Amino acid sequence: MNFNAKQFAKLALIFFGLLFLVGIFMGRRMKKEEETVPEGEKITVEDVEILLDALGVSFSMPASGNGEKPQGSQEADGEESAAYFTYGQYEELCRQIGKEEWQLPDYSSRYQPEYALLKEDWYRAFRIFLAYLDQESAIWETTVFVLKIDSGTGEAYTENGALNGPCRYLSTAFAGNELQEMKVYVKGDTLLTIVEVLPEDHYLGSVWVMENMEEGLYCFYHQTTFQAAVSEEEQVQLPEREQIADLAFRDGRIVEARERREKIHGRLLRASEEELEIEDYGSYPLSEQMEVYKLYGSLETLERADLRVGCADTDFVVEQGRIVACLVSEEAGADQIRVLLKNTAAGSNFHDSVVVRVDGEETKLRKDQMAVGERRVYRSANLTDKVTVEMEGSTRADHAYRGVIECLRMEQGIAVINELPLEEYLYAVVPSEMPASYPEEALKAQAVCARTFAYRYILRAGIPELGAHVDDTTAYQVYHNIVENAASTTAVKETDGVLLTYQGEAAGNYYYSTSCGTGTDVVSWQGGSGEDVAYLQGRRVSAGSASDGPDAESLRDEEVFRQFITTVQEEDLEKDEPWYRWTYEEEELDEEAICDRLRERQKAAPSYVLTKAEGDYYVSEPIKKLGKIKRLEISKRGAGGIAQELTVEAEKGTVKVLSEYNIRYVLCDTKSAVHKQDGSETVPKTLLPSGFFVIDAVCRTGKGGEYVVGYTLTGGGFGHGVGMSQNGAKAMGERGADYTQILSKFYPDCEVADAGSLREQE
Repeated sequence: MNFNAKQFAKLALIFFGLLFLVGIFMGRRMKKEEETVPEGEKITVEDVEILLDALGVSFSMPASGNGEKPQGSQEADGEESAAYFTYGQYEELCRQIGKEEWQLPDYSSRYQPEYALLKEDWYRAFRIFLAYLDQESAIWETTVFVLKIDSGTGEAYTENGALNGPCRYLSTAFAGNELQEMKVYVKGDTLLTIVEVLPEDHYLGSVWVMENMEEGLYCFYHQTTFQAAVSEEEQVQLPEREQIADLAFRDGRIVEARERREKIHGRLLRASEEELEIEDYGSYPLSEQMEVYKLYGSLETLERADLRVGCADTDFVVEQGRIVACLVSEEAGADQIRVLLKNTAAGSNFHDSVVVRVDGEETKLRKDQMAVGERRVYRSANLTDKVTVEMEGSTRADHAYRGVIECLRMEQGIAVINELPLEEYLYAVVPSEMPASYPEEALKAQAVCARTFAYRYILRAGIPELGAHVDDTTAYQVYHNIVENAASTTAVKETDGVLLTYQGEAAGNYYYSTSCGTGTDVVSWQGGSGEDVAYLQGRRVSAGSASDGPDAESLRDEEVFRQFITTVQEEDLEKDEPWYRWTYEEEELDEEAICDRLRERQKAAPSYVLTKAEGDYYVSEPIKKLGKIKRLEISKRGAGGIAQELTVEAEKGTVKVLSEYNIRYVLCDTKSAVHKQDGSETVPKTLLPSGFFVIDAVCRTGKGGEYVVGYTLTGGGFGHGVGMSQNGAKAMGERGADYTQILSKFYPDCEVADAGSLREQE
């Protein structure tokens, strides 16, 4: 077919016209898409699946559309495109698990089904899912700063927020966000997803700089080593290696660094929550961001309570008159102990006046003659001479103290501290805790127990705010109640430095006077100290085999224990001791007095004295009037049969008392006598002899039914029942056992070791 020029021109005009129209159409479409595709950070399929799984939602993720990348999923050149969650998938999720009343966000005016959903829009909807599906609030949002990501172990090391230290993370997005602060979702101890990386600078105070590298710093903070690069946009003067510095981070890089170089070194005399007192320097307030670092051996972050009172093992970093860091640079010995001499007459840590005699000179101190913070130190010029201390109302048998006496004026009065060698401290403890007439091997066992007990408090002071490791009362160990004795001193010397250990550390050993034929475990104290004390279990204290008589576990049963405690077990080591069996009778029950004692213990230990609420559960709340008592019984027993829960049912409420100490306190009227099995009697001042007893209530029928008008307790033993029975040790010593065999009896799985070997392991 032939076309003339006119026809060709006409066809060309039509072609270019159509092409022009197509161009306009495509341009408008592209412009429309550019205008309507939401811009911002998108939510990934991975993160959606993590969060739904945490909620327990089963959702079969539909394909994103036509098999192509979701609209708006483009990444920068060279980066792999992530799999983003689309609006179409969101609509299907809402259809499957949502309900109309939930009012889930409808984004149809902004999104096409194939568009990738923005993070902010997803999390707005997810918070509604949480409200309806997470009834136990197991998932929550918090803020954390991530120091380091270990992709090999799947752990993130965080330093603030709900989680501190290493914790699991699930979203791969965490791997690219080290040294940044972010909002995250958390479940249990696991980081789920990142909601938002926060743009603000984040400051870390008192960081230990391990190494200064060309590209940045190698640091240690909160048990975590991490590397930090310097921002290329900021002029940052980096601190020297092995120094304390404050660091600021932005976008995962250091933007500011301030080195702290001013240090002082001295013996730590006192450590309160607000300040540290350092010998020759005085008291310094603490920075809120103060950190404690152990630099010898393995590098560690310590707690403030780990600072060793009485030791000069630490450099203190000071900034503007405040301590910002403590650098424990060497291992201190644990051979000196600081003992607070209490005002026993007033039940106080402080004295109004003290008389000190040393080397023939007498000094009388009164609190109104000393300035607050003033410290006076008294020591003899001769190592073998003692310092005599007279304190108001003191009942101590011995007033002559070895070592040094310090008198520190505090706001409340004068605190008196006796610092002396640990071994010499034991000279006065052992005879005060165990009669020196006991067998030599029993005294040795007591010496090891007393040394181990004190050693643990030297490592972590019990009264750091006054600069004391322990005091001189039964709250720790009785000191100076009885004068030193040659037999007990010999026991101390022959076990010089020997400690009771468990898995390479000083054991948490406890001891008490007399067993009823069985001991108990730390659960009798409602959980104990939280450390591993598997060796402190309920066990029979008998000379027989394990098969002789009931074991400690079977004694939890009320009837089994009643049979046990109301009879003499011939195989028991202490069956001839006066405290082995006893009775206590309150003939006329004083309901108001019991109510008062319940109030006292509820105030002192709120979680251990509980009131029954409407329904079958108990709450901690102040106790009001109870009225007449209808029922008084031990409702739960622990290992060995010890009373663990006491139920007091009265006209106006029911109270449950937990732990053997509280029960012994509530049921002791301080007037009735305890009758021991040898016929002697004594009136307890505050506590019943032990928690091993059964109750026989005396009831009378009144207007509203039966009421308790009195009770008789049949019990045995003296003390808390945990650890070594001292009279049990005596009986074993009389039978020829040595001190290591005695300790093995009461602390199975423990070993004896020299204190020096423990320090070498540290």
